Amino acid sequence: MSETKKCPLCGAVLPEEAAFCPHCARSIQPRAEAAVPRLWGRLLRPALVFLAALLTAGAYWYRNRPQVIDPGGAELRYTLDGAEYQIVAGWIDNRFEGAQTVYQPVEEKEMRYTFPQALYINDPASGADAREPFLERVERITAHFVRTDDPDRPWTCDEPILRPDYAPGAVRVTSIHFTAWSGEGDMVWEIEMKNGDLLRLRQHFVAQPYQVLRFTPEDTAMDTVEALQALVDSIPDRLSSKYNGVEITLPPVRYEGGLAVDGFDVTLYGSEDGAGNRTAFTGPVRVTGRDNGVSFLEHIDILGPGEGVGVSASARLHLTDCRVAGWCTGVLAYSSNVWVNLRACTVEDNEVGFHFNAAGSSVSRTIYDGNLFRRNGTAVLLERLPGVETISFPGCRFTENGADIDNRCGQALDLEETIFE
Repeated sequence: MSETKKCPLCGAVLPEEAAFCPHCARSIQPRAEAAVPRLWGRLLRPALVFLAALLTAGAYWYRNRPQVIDPGGAELRYTLDGAEYQIVAGWIDNRFEGAQTVYQPVEEKEMRYTFPQALYINDPASGADAREPFLERVERITAHFVRTDDPDRPWTCDEPILRPDYAPGAVRVTSIHFTAWSGEGDMVWEIEMKNGDLLRLRQHFVAQPYQVLRFTPEDTAMDTVEALQALVDSIPDRLSSKYNGVEITLPPVRYEGGLAVDGFDVTLYGSEDGAGNRTAFTGPVRVTGRDNGVSFLEHIDILGPGEGVGVSASARLHLTDCRVAGWCTGVLAYSSNVWVNLRACTVEDNEVGFHFNAAGSSVSRTIYDGNLFRRNGTAVLLERLPGVETISFPGCRFTENGADIDNRCGQALDLEETIFE
């Protein structure tokens, strides 16, 4: 006799052939457990390998990602391939100290001023010039102003260029342009590296217009050369932080002698009477001025006895509408920090009309326009000049000279608009 079949779930007696329980309505057939698919296991291993590679690549990118280095000043340190560099933006005579704020005291007058700023690369440990290995990794170097107070009279800068004769150790030099009324401006140097890094240096510029001490024949005795020299000699004691510039309007007289201006910048304006007589000196005029200033001679005749030097300058000096005649050397630029410019001047009957024999960095105007060089033994003698790209003589006329231009130093010249007769 067979054993009675019962429902394993509710215990009810079941027919022998029953596959489910009619009492609890549930299946009484055993079910096999479903096997876990092997596909997940096959996919999991390469996914983990890929994830590990992705994390490694991400870590490498993070360590070597392009950087923007902007310390907010005119100096930064940069490390590349284990080498550290000091990068400095500032004056061409100080390669180790950045010029973050540059003050430019200028006269209250409508004219454009120009001065240079340079970029240097140093080894911070030894102080040695490190530009060669650094430049191999540089894509480009630019400079631009990101802020300027007066959009009508803005601060601007030229494209940075190499100027090896002017600033021998500089990686690049840019010329900054502004007026007395430009206010303040911010300039950014950008160095784009071949590895994608971007380096920024920032400089802040301030134009400081100052008031000018003015003297005229109506308020000051200056009819004789002795009275004029006494006035000039008294001026340094009158100058202060408020009055830094000096303007003297001269009467239309012929001064029997010369004038020496030492230690300050001056503008001497000549005048003319109804008969056509102009302010004239029959002796040498010497200007030493200040290193960073500019002096001016305008509408004045400097007439010599056939010997000596008519106008000599060891600082920056601009001559406009002046006549220099009858000297061994008409105009001489000398010393190590000087620039002399002539505009609309007549230089005649001298053994050497204009002799430039100076080095240094005080370049203020490289265009010599509208001058007449006549009957000189040598009209222009260029012996030494600060390292500038090119000087030009547009509208100048050279006539009846023994030699027009003696370019002994090999200075680059633009003579396209110059007249030679």
